[in-house]
Amino acid sequence: MRKIFGLTTLLIGLFLVYILSTPQKVGETAIPPLAKLLNPYTGAWQNAESVEDYTDFSLESDQIKEEVRIVFDDRMVPHIFAQNLQDAMFAQGYVEAYHRLFQMDISTRSPDGRLSEILGPNLLDYDKKQRRLGLGYAADNAVQGWGQFPEELKNVNAYSAGVNHFIQNLKPKDYPLEYKLLDFAPSEWTNRHCALLLKAMTQTLAGYEEDIEMSNALRIFGNEDFNLIYPDRNPKDIPIAQGPFLKAKESFDNLNISEISDVYKQSIDRPRSPDGVGSNNWAVAGNKTVTGKPMLANDPHLGLSLPSVWYEIAITTPHFSAQGVTLLGMPGIMIGFNENIAWGETNVGHDMSDYHTISWTDNTKTTYMLDSQVVKADLKIETYNVKGTGVIYDTVRYTHWGPVVEDETNLALRWIAHDASPTPEFMAFINGMQCNNYDDYLKSTADFYAPAQNFVYADNNNEIGIRINGAVPIKNYRQGVTISPGAASSDGWQGIIPRDENPQERNPTRGYVSSANQYSASADYPYYYNGNFEPYRGRTIHKYLQKRDTVDIAYMKTMQNSTYSMLAEEALASMLPMLDSINSSHPFAISLAKWNLHYDANSLDPVRFDKWFTAFHEMLWDEIYTQQDKVALPSPDLWVTVNMIEEVTDSKFYDIEATPVIETLSNLINLSFAQTLDSDPIPLSQEKNAQILHLTRLPAFSEMEIALGGTKHSLNAMQQTFGPSWRMVVALGEKPEAYGTYPGGQSGNPASPFYKNKIAAWAKGEYDKLELATKPEDISKSLFSVSITHEK
Repeated sequence: MRKIFGLTTLLIGLFLVYILSTPQKVGETAIPPLAKLLNPYTGAWQNAESVEDYTDFSLESDQIKEEVRIVFDDRMVPHIFAQNLQDAMFAQGYVEAYHRLFQMDISTRSPDGRLSEILGPNLLDYDKKQRRLGLGYAADNAVQGWGQFPEELKNVNAYSAGVNHFIQNLKPKDYPLEYKLLDFAPSEWTNRHCALLLKAMTQTLAGYEEDIEMSNALRIFGNEDFNLIYPDRNPKDIPIAQGPFLKAKESFDNLNISEISDVYKQSIDRPRSPDGVGSNNWAVAGNKTVTGKPMLANDPHLGLSLPSVWYEIAITTPHFSAQGVTLLGMPGIMIGFNENIAWGETNVGHDMSDYHTISWTDNTKTTYMLDSQVVKADLKIETYNVKGTGVIYDTVRYTHWGPVVEDETNLALRWIAHDASPTPEFMAFINGMQCNNYDDYLKSTADFYAPAQNFVYADNNNEIGIRINGAVPIKNYRQGVTISPGAASSDGWQGIIPRDENPQERNPTRGYVSSANQYSASADYPYYYNGNFEPYRGRTIHKYLQKRDTVDIAYMKTMQNSTYSMLAEEALASMLPMLDSINSSHPFAISLAKWNLHYDANSLDPVRFDKWFTAFHEMLWDEIYTQQDKVALPSPDLWVTVNMIEEVTDSKFYDIEATPVIETLSNLINLSFAQTLDSDPIPLSQEKNAQILHLTRLPAFSEMEIALGGTKHSLNAMQQTFGPSWRMVVALGEKPEAYGTYPGGQSGNPASPFYKNKIAAWAKGEYDKLELATKPEDISKSLFSVSITHEK
């Protein structure tokens, strides 16, 4: 009996050792070996941090030329002091990996289609879509293009060397927590990873297209109704650049879009630019500020995540001292200031991805017709090493236009992201942060290729300016609105607009420049462009700046945090007077009539308005919304609805097709209002349920149920998971006075006190003062410092 008991105990023990020491699966989800994860010496326990843990240390590397010192201030912001630019880039790579290695890793795996390697088969479909979009192909093209600029490339090489210095000296017990949870190890960083992050940014910011949906709409509704439902531009818009322009505009207003022969039941299922991506920026001239020197504000709106999208950093060499934020994986400072200038960006929003039809010669889809010639497609075999499953293969067909994203559609994607930049695009933010005047800044940032951005600028010389910066294709009228033909190479773009002819303004008489993802230029701009443009925030900036003779820092902060909705103001001005006597006397209507039009967190009125306007909008365009489950159709823009009810008293679209009676505009407004009375609204913050999710979507590492106001059409453009990812205000002068805030913390370690310590202040609209330190002694409060010397 004792032998049996002993053997049983041994077998149970061996079973437990096996279970705890090997990866297991729960459904389709792989979980790491628990013994490895919970090991007190090498497991998750080793990732706990406290402020008392930080001590000075030193490093040696043969990749640097002279000593570098990094001082982490009391907000955990690294201030890099280097004697030359390349050593500064090495240090930037090191500190970003020190704080955000897992974020950098997963952010490159996503565009490269390699998430299933660490997360299992649930991510395989996503990986396939990413590779079929050609993001890895785009990164390869970028790296090949960068090779034309060996001297400039030394800066990226130094950055990558800094990342790798951290990785190579990392012991398994010190791996970031997520590596232990997912049971994999960091790998070498290359310049291709930097290119992948740039392509991921291009996907987020220049991934808009509705080619299939628009083609279907044109086919179903015809030109006249199509142009009414989906007009090319909003007549109320105040564009970024308002002309006049040197080049004359071509006459093409009366041209129509060519129709397609087929109707597509579904759009191409791929990751696109998410709804809500956008930003605000503006610069105010010294004659309109209380200090007499320009002020600049910028707040990019992106998907919020933990760790934070942005990493705050300061870089000083004998030639410059700059501070601001950077996107992980690309050297330089993207949004920031130095002793003489300030700069920032917003997204342009142009459509730079067009689908072209492919005429295959046979069912094998290996050759196609182009310019009346048979052309062989390049078949690329994609290999996926799926965790817990094994190796999976897929074939992607590449054509003259680009990849065929879905074989069933016979459509190939021409996308700006696939281009190899003819310039050292990676130098735009490295060179830009060193400039002292606008001419130098325009020249230094002209290397930027994609995704095109609105670069705003201000300096101590009392200059302000804004330029649409990046590659913008030359298109024929309405080219790319719908699916483009692909039988001839002449069916593509006609080139890239010369950079000096991109829309721009410099020191306008109004005393400010601004952008908020609206149209780039006024109607007399000589080049055609289409895209996804925000109709209200740009006009809201103008409204705020026009009503004040002078502005100060406090006013700039107030603007950034404003929840005022111009959409609500314009819509309610038309809708409330059309309510009948019963509806107009309802408490909801009375409250909306008194509402201050701000989307405040505790307010009920924004929820009431949103439900009413959404119900009305979908009722008005029932011809579209009732078909969307059968055929891919684009939803009409909200501004089209507002403009229509302001200007059109009688329209066939006011009639609801499913009813026997003929409805009027007044009928729709009252019917939609009655629909909102079915339930009592809850405060906006509860309806919004704002949250900032960890990259792995683990709730324990996320911040949930944040009480926030705002709407995507207010300057504080907060939605559930999208919103202001960094707010910055800079007042230039003898010494810049700057403030910034963001929803997160410097560290990517969920067990660090600096992981999400800034969320509460950001949510309340509070800012940190950003002190530009030109030497280490200027930093009054520091946590620790790092010294990097040349290894002999």
